[in-house]
Amino acid sequence: MKTIYHIAESVANESGGLKTVVLNLNSHISSSFKSQIICNKKEEKDDFLVFPSNKFKNWAYSKELSLYLKQNLDFQSILHLHGVFMHAHFTGSKVAIKNNLPYVVSPHGMLEPWHLNDKKIKKSIYLKLFLNKIIKNSNVLHAITPFEKDNLYKLTNHKNIVEIPNLIHYTNLPKTTNTADEEDYFMFLGRIHPKKGLDILLESFSRIDNKKITLKIVGSENEYSNELKIKCEKLNISKRVMFLGGVFGDEKYNLLSNAKAFVAPSYSEAIGMVNLEAAACNTPVITSFYTGINPEWNTNGGIMINPNVVELTKALNDASSWSNEEQNNRGIMLSEYVKENYSWEKKGDLWTELYKTLN
Repeated sequence: MKTIYHIAESVANESGGLKTVVLNLNSHISSSFKSQIICNKKEEKDDFLVFPSNKFKNWAYSKELSLYLKQNLDFQSILHLHGVFMHAHFTGSKVAIKNNLPYVVSPHGMLEPWHLNDKKIKKSIYLKLFLNKIIKNSNVLHAITPFEKDNLYKLTNHKNIVEIPNLIHYTNLPKTTNTADEEDYFMFLGRIHPKKGLDILLESFSRIDNKKITLKIVGSENEYSNELKIKCEKLNISKRVMFLGGVFGDEKYNLLSNAKAFVAPSYSEAIGMVNLEAAACNTPVITSFYTGINPEWNTNGGIMINPNVVELTKALNDASSWSNEEQNNRGIMLSEYVKENYSWEKKGDLWTELYKTLN
């Protein structure tokens, strides 16, 4: 039986949606392949092979990871590199090339224009010295969205770019929650980072007509969240904006399910998993055209915008005026759309079939 080795630098909570993607993929293919996750960092409870970085910390270099791959891979091995810029990806591709083993590269949005422009010089050098070879020799370059697929082709001219979206386990998500809280609120959940569009979210929220609705921001606080709190004070919305920190489990899904709308106006995203989770909870989702979501989202209960204050303000005003009936209808419609287009139940076999083509 073939063995799929999923190689990532970090599969910990701090890696956000990537952990969910890798875990679900590993689980889904387990009936058809042996499957193993290899990384430098993990949570204590996770059953992964972990090789901590012991040198060149910014690159997460691990001699032990390299040795493990060299000693344990055989002719039935397939490597799947999740990410592109770290030592784990470099050494995985190097071992695969040397042993003529097939491998898949999933950049997970890391080669999108917004990301390449961040620390541009450093990434351009790495692309020329190492990454071009890693990508060129891969059997499959995986894109999450049509937009990413187009960008990857322009960047790499790779001949075998396969598009498979990020997926959720739709049937595993809770569908009933405590609705005792009658408060009207918008909600953001995710990493508190400039690329998430939180600056325009706060600006837009300060401009909406409904001054009774609140905004709940969920995510581990950091230096940037302090900047956002200062912005709230300047916009005079501090009393209506709540920073809740990290929220998990049933509490997270209760918040998602009871929100007037979930809002994710990101400047760049490779299908944020929380957009899909919120929609699966029957909650309408306002997101941007740069989050990798199919534009059909707009006609299936959700709202898509360009990430700017004018469009987001209009979307928030529209959402705050929805009746309970319209909000419920939009949420149900969007939930069904996610089930059909972004669920493991409907689309997961795309991965099984892809791996079967690799020899």
